[in-house]
Amino acid sequence: MRNLSLICLLAAACTCLVLGCSDDLPPPAPKPAPSVSQPMTTPAVVDAPDPMEEWLAQSPMRLKMRSMWIDCGMIVRNVEGGGLVDYDSLEGSAEDIARKADGFADLWEVIRDQNRTMATKAKEGDWFEARYQSQRIWSSCTDCHIENWSQHTRGFRPVTIKGWLNNGNAADDVPTANITLSAPQPFLELMFTMMRGLNQSVRGIENHNANRVLEASAAVHRVANEQLEIWRGIERQARAIAELAANNRTDGVDGHYAKMTQACIDCHTHYVKESRTPLNPLPWKYDE
Repeated sequence: MRNLSLICLLAAACTCLVLGCSDDLPPPAPKPAPSVSQPMTTPAVVDAPDPMEEWLAQSPMRLKMRSMWIDCGMIVRNVEGGGLVDYDSLEGSAEDIARKADGFADLWEVIRDQNRTMATKAKEGDWFEARYQSQRIWSSCTDCHIENWSQHTRGFRPVTIKGWLNNGNAADDVPTANITLSAPQPFLELMFTMMRGLNQSVRGIENHNANRVLEASAAVHRVANEQLEIWRGIERQARAIAELAANNRTDGVDGHYAKMTQACIDCHTHYVKESRTPLNPLPWKYDE
């Protein structure tokens, strides 16, 4: 009995000792707060440009124009830079302008001459040959369009090219869009003036009406001959600069350059107007 009492007393003392010392123990670590799930934010969807769409939208005509603009800048840099003239670069820039201008002039010259032949044959009453020449004019116009229009303008879209790739050929059932013209309005009016004149010439040929053919073809001649003179003038001045550079000379470049760029400015002012985009720094200056 005495032993049982001692055991109980010892157990009570141990319990008291433990409870008394509990104030000296560090507080228990707080339980972590329940996690609250944060709402997930969806990033804004930004449509990346389609490389194929951009490729199809590139205009060969515009690229040629910009290339000639850069050539003009290189001519100015070489002649007015105040340092050592790179005659090879000067000649190359001028030749590039001349070569591109010659290409445009050739297209217009073919149309002008074919139109002239068509009118002559109609006047002579050779209606078969007159009709044949009218077809050649259409073909020459189409040649220019295929060379200088963007693929997008001609109706090609990314779905067209992807269809070709998937089919392994240029399948006829792959969709294309209608022609979408994007040239400045004054230049479009010029093109439609020429197209209207050619259509009227064809109707005159079909009706054996020489006077109508002569009148309508005169409108086509005015357009083609004007464009021909512009581009031949640019070509002549550019070739003169190239010839001077080939002989390691810069005297006289400024005069040829002024005439060449003035032809560009006059054409832009007349046919491009507010649609043109001024570029800085400039080989020649636009009004601020």
